Amino acid sequence: MTSATPPYLQASIHIGASSISMLVVENRAGNEGDAASRPGEFLEQSLPLARDIFQRGSIRRSTIEQCVKILKGYQQALRELGATDETPIRAVGTNILIEASNHDAFLNRIQIGCGMQIDTLDDGEMTRLIYLKTRRRLLDTPSMKTRTTLVVHAGPGNTRALLFKKGRISDYTNYRLGVYRTNEAISGNELSGPQLRKIIREHIGSLVNQIHHNYHDAGIEELVIIGYEIQDLATALVKPGKTKSTPQALAELTSEIVAMSEEARVKKFRLDYATAQAVVPALEINLAIAESLDVDTLRLPGSDYERGLLVDLPATFSLTASFQEEVVRSAEGLALKYKVHQAHAHQVARLSETLFEQTKALHQLGEHDALLLKCAALVHECGNFVSVRAHHKHSHYIIQHSEIFGLGQRDISIIALIARYHRKSGPKSTHAGYRSLSSTDRMRVSKLAAILRVADALDRSHSNRIGQISISVVKQKLVIELKGIADASSERLSMAPKANLFHDIFGLRVTLIEGH
Repeated sequence: MTSATPPYLQASIHIGASSISMLVVENRAGNEGDAASRPGEFLEQSLPLARDIFQRGSIRRSTIEQCVKILKGYQQALRELGATDETPIRAVGTNILIEASNHDAFLNRIQIGCGMQIDTLDDGEMTRLIYLKTRRRLLDTPSMKTRTTLVVHAGPGNTRALLFKKGRISDYTNYRLGVYRTNEAISGNELSGPQLRKIIREHIGSLVNQIHHNYHDAGIEELVIIGYEIQDLATALVKPGKTKSTPQALAELTSEIVAMSEEARVKKFRLDYATAQAVVPALEINLAIAESLDVDTLRLPGSDYERGLLVDLPATFSLTASFQEEVVRSAEGLALKYKVHQAHAHQVARLSETLFEQTKALHQLGEHDALLLKCAALVHECGNFVSVRAHHKHSHYIIQHSEIFGLGQRDISIIALIARYHRKSGPKSTHAGYRSLSSTDRMRVSKLAAILRVADALDRSHSNRIGQISISVVKQKLVIELKGIADASSERLSMAPKANLFHDIFGLRVTLIEGH
């Protein structure tokens, strides 16, 4: 008699704005993908993290110790479920952690107290999580595939808006408008009812006006609202199995909840006390946006927000092809905005991609780095919008102060620097943006900029005349054969000053040969 196949477990842990949650899923067949789709064991305990961060700018010692205690309890629960040292666990912290002055001490205490490494969700990964949620909305809300839809996620510290046209992302914006940020900003006022609503509207007014300015003329037909607090109230706004509601229904629910005590909210809507307090700013933010955009239809997922986030966490380790396409489309949109020469940008992106693929043994970089290189190639000349003179420096400034869907500030900074170094001098330790990077990221910028410079030199004339290329390493040379090119004199001339960084980084001189 053979023994039963042991269960395959995987766990996701999220240290959120007001709670710590854990989802453990099991699949006896050992298929990780199937495991992620099972209901699993879900645990959640309150933690006043956002209150501390937005109220005092740091995390209280008592909150830190409470967090360690909860995580130790989760570890014990995992052991009781059969988890071992080999069980994959993804543990992340909310992106508002970075706003705490003692966030490093907080993460170090967890590392020492629990032996657990916590990854702080950056803007890029948070956007990827929202993207995964939105992809599911395309399945349960078919109208999103044909209609112009704005997806709004009101988070603890920020609100993100994704504009979809025919099921594809057309625009993306991130606003410093959050549920707990708003809640703590008004917490000193002992107000209720209409007066509370008035002060919230005054506090969020300028940013709601900015959302109105950005999207009012986009022809929005439906507004999809997602977020921890608003999805806790889904059953009060939509019928079972449905997603459709109206701004009027949202307004009526807001009026009802504002008039209630926190205890009454907890009892009637089965909220925890932290959510019962934060739910009023959440409702007002979503209602103000809906009213400013003058939409008739609201869509609200009936699924549990936190469980959905925990299910998606393992998926954000890797980049799906569709997600990468959306990132590239966003970079292309930025290039169009600043009137970049499109044929040249796409030619340099194509050549950069080929160079990256054929020199993997040299640079030893990964899939995400390839994506950053492609984005940098697409936008490297956006500085010409300001001035042709020193346009590489203007490109750096523009990119650094722009958004590319799905990428966090660290990635944006890397792309900006890669573009900065596509011409003239290479990276220097005296350059402020470069100096502030980690040593690993400085080397990443240098490697990718070296590749971009070579690709840019191959299309210096903006003629797109270079087609296929093949690359080989011969002694101390990187030999690039230009297929179908009878005379490469022009490319050699432009390569001379461009290939110096590649030589410095990889120790190889770049040599061009004509091909057949």
